[in-house]
Amino acid sequence: MRPQTFQWFYGALAPWIGLSLLLMGRNPRLARARAAGSILLSSAILLLPLGSWPVCRWIAVLEPSPSITLTLLLVILLIRRVGGWRFFAAKDWIAACLFGSIASLILYPMGLGLTAHDSYAWGWEPILPLATAAVATILLLQGNRFGVILLLGLGIFATGAMESGNLWDVLLDPVVGAASLAATVVLIFRKIHHGKRQGTAELIARRP
Repeated sequence: MRPQTFQWFYGALAPWIGLSLLLMGRNPRLARARAAGSILLSSAILLLPLGSWPVCRWIAVLEPSPSITLTLLLVILLIRRVGGWRFFAAKDWIAACLFGSIASLILYPMGLGLTAHDSYAWGWEPILPLATAAVATILLLQGNRFGVILLLGLGIFATGAMESGNLWDVLLDPVVGAASLAATVVLIFRKIHHGKRQGTAELIARRP
């Protein structure tokens, strides 16, 4: 398969999985017919001609090459939704959220004009692959499966199959960044709320 052909199909993969999950809904008892129908319908929608391009190519104008992180996380969600196999536990999702949040706070402020430091340049240098490999190793040693996602991202980046030669684009995109930051804020508020409830319960228990 030519690199351009691979990039064309790869760019449509994340929108296809995302739309399939959206059409499946949140009913915990997902019927096989609905799962199959959602996947086929999402394919049909993305292949609909709109002018000279199908819908999926118009989506690619906004995000031509979704990150490996986003694509693999969507694959995990789809497999869990249709097959019930839970590859990620709660701690793995938390690690994904924290990684996306920290990486976003490092990368995107420069693009927003909040700092003059060009952290995007790290993606061309050895520092980012080495740092990513170190984080992945630490996660794997702790039994955290998000480390597998990072290692796969490094491996695919090494093949040169991705459109961008910058590792940041392989590991992170605005969708992952925004979703991670939102999820991290929710986790922090839940932690604070849980701590307050636990403290209140302890005070009540100590009353004579």
